[in-house]
Amino acid sequence: MINLGYNERRLIEILRGRGGMSRVELAREMDVSAPTLTRLTANLLDAQLLVEADPAKVGQGRGKPSTMLDLNPDGLFTIGVHFNPDDIRVCAADFHGCIRAELRQPLEKHDFEHIMSIASAAAHEVVATAGLDRRRVLGCGLSFPGHFTRVPGHVFQIPQFSGWHDLDVNTDFQQYFDYPVHHENDGKAVILSELYYGAGRNLANFAMIWLTYGIGGGVVVQRHLYGGTHRNAGEFGGLFPKSSPRPSGQDLCVTLRSEGREIRRLSDIDETFADHPKVIAWLERATDQLRTLSLTVARTLDPSAIVFGGSLPDWIISRIVDRLGSLDVLGEDFFVEPPEIRKSEFSEVPHLGAATIPIYRSTTPSYYSGRALKGWQ
Repeated sequence: MINLGYNERRLIEILRGRGGMSRVELAREMDVSAPTLTRLTANLLDAQLLVEADPAKVGQGRGKPSTMLDLNPDGLFTIGVHFNPDDIRVCAADFHGCIRAELRQPLEKHDFEHIMSIASAAAHEVVATAGLDRRRVLGCGLSFPGHFTRVPGHVFQIPQFSGWHDLDVNTDFQQYFDYPVHHENDGKAVILSELYYGAGRNLANFAMIWLTYGIGGGVVVQRHLYGGTHRNAGEFGGLFPKSSPRPSGQDLCVTLRSEGREIRRLSDIDETFADHPKVIAWLERATDQLRTLSLTVARTLDPSAIVFGGSLPDWIISRIVDRLGSLDVLGEDFFVEPPEIRKSEFSEVPHLGAATIPIYRSTTPSYYSGRALKGWQ
């Protein structure tokens, strides 16, 4: 367990976005004195969260080259567990967000105990396979579809998980894992991996639209995952009532089944369906709906980017992003530069998003709420 002070978190955040920097550059960027910077870096070096680069490998120039500081990939490790109606994905990731080991297993049964028994065993296996020092495993992040109810910690389950008991995410997961457990829903977990390792690495404000069997997402404001009053900010599916056609994977499956197609999973909809009249019509209608959603997000939040991802087949997400283009199509009175529409690079690794949750909770400045504590506790 670590407890980092605010400035230590700031330093880690800067290095995460910028890469290796010298002490002089870091002091200038943080607007702190050299002695303060020395103290901060000494604490983080002692905790093995930072490493010093070999001066011989630093760029050329006159005089002695400056020693560069960077995040130590072996400084912290996390476990990520993601489950959806189709499969469960588990990984062990390092402090740089690199997956050291992973397991993927299809799900045929959806009862809670069955899924968690798979997750628990897989978490042990990826730690062993990666050869991790268990003392440096910060925690386990879990993500799955669903949003929170009015009761703190309780979530509405999607239809495939409707047989679960009244789940309390603050207590019901911990018994299956040897490490502290943290939870976000799938869209919010993946936006954290975008924040640290992807499209949002150097952005202060951006949004994600996460397309799976349902429609979800997340919002980052000033590099903070914005949860809202009930942690349900970015639940964009609520704008599309389930009683009407909607741009969701479940809706696409129902559309194809209505004419006798045997579609069990989203992965069954491969590119052989690209010229299918029903899919073409669905794609046109869904793109129009998502254009309206994108306009709403753009007008409300003024983000730098809107990132699309999810378990909806990759070729379908690509076509949606291509059709939305630069968002110039959002309206003739959009006078300022519209947000960039991007495709997520992390749709295939939502378990990395889950693994990012403990890192985010422990190291981001925006999540800091205590007094300055330094080093390991």
